[in-house]
Amino acid sequence: MPASITKNEISSFTLEDMFHAAFPDKEIQAVNELNEGFFNAAYEIKMDSGGSVILKVAPPPSTLLMTYEKDIMASEVDCMRKVRRMTNVPAAKTLFYDGSHTVCEADYFFMERLAGRSFSSCMDGMTEREKSAIWYQMGKYTAAINQITGTKFGYYGQPEKQGENWYEVFRSMIHDLYYDAKQKEIWLDITERRLLALLEREREAFTQVTVPKLIHWDMWAGNVFVQNGKVTGIIDFERCLWGDELLEVGFRTYDRQDAFYEGYGIHQLSSAQRIRAEWYDIYLFLISSMEGTYRQYDNQESYYWGSHMLAEWVRRKEERGILW
Repeated sequence: MPASITKNEISSFTLEDMFHAAFPDKEIQAVNELNEGFFNAAYEIKMDSGGSVILKVAPPPSTLLMTYEKDIMASEVDCMRKVRRMTNVPAAKTLFYDGSHTVCEADYFFMERLAGRSFSSCMDGMTEREKSAIWYQMGKYTAAINQITGTKFGYYGQPEKQGENWYEVFRSMIHDLYYDAKQKEIWLDITERRLLALLEREREAFTQVTVPKLIHWDMWAGNVFVQNGKVTGIIDFERCLWGDELLEVGFRTYDRQDAFYEGYGIHQLSSAQRIRAEWYDIYLFLISSMEGTYRQYDNQESYYWGSHMLAEWVRRKEERGILW
């Protein structure tokens, strides 16, 4: 896994102060840094009284982030609490959150340690039937999250960027990514003008989306914990937003999992739904094209993948025309 400058390297002394702010009557027995994530620093802390908790630390305040990443730890904590309160989805339980920047320079929170392992770390040893059972559960839990509705579309923790028209909000999200690319002088083969012209041509497909639904957006196999054939917990709600349910990872058109669709309760996408899902692919490709530069990965694999996929999807749209 590539290193990332967004991972906040805190000292052992600061970590101990953070722990005691959350658990004044407990002591640390051992600390293990968790390296499976790409954005936040994370640690498993074993306590002298038994049991473990997970600490997540946001990037240093001086780190230049992409627009959609503003204040996402506060969004994550609030969203996880909302999901636990309003659904049967096994979102990890948050135990303590501190956004004051008094003990640590960045936001941080503690959550329960989930049973099992991430789906991504154990799927190679699973049969196709076992993996399908997990994808089915992921579909059901995604649908449950999407049943939570809001009043406006947009980034969860950025009211100033929210709006009542989904097409206009999504268009602004695309614009934000091009602004982010300019900030870091990242070359994108597809210009903003060209892409937004294509989006405008397919504007009608977005008119069906009238209810802002809560979207996890990042429920890939690495953010789902499993044990004994069951999903034991879901993490990383930090990129949550109010939008179209087809933004969810399970609806990415380049990697369809039939069991996810079955669990969600959708078997086939309509022409308009397919068009929107492809635009959400494009949104992801744009992020992938610049993520490595923002985080200063030691390789450019994400850039090459995102750029290649972006060009391919745009080419298909230009050749195919409007289908709905």
